[in-house]
Amino acid sequence: MTSSTLPTDPRIELARTRRMLEDTALAAVPGTLLALSGNDASAHQWTAQVRSTTGEHVTLRLDRLLQTVEVLPAERIAQAA
Repeated sequence: MTSSTLPTDPRIELARTRRMLEDTALAAVPGTLLALSGNDASAHQWTAQVRSTTGEHVTLRLDRLLQTVEVLPAERIAQAA
């Protein structure tokens, strides 16, 4: 069995990361992804804006390092689900 030793293109890794985060956000709050942006202070923290299936705008904080999703504000968790 052979393995590739070619370096991974950083653009491909970023695209994979974005797709994973988009999928994670929409799994947490079903609806339409409006925006996804990285946190300038931390490479592993992202923020997503989702319009839920009920029409509500929900903000999610995604942390790749901790593998967590936080719905902001917290009281919207029950409403968004």
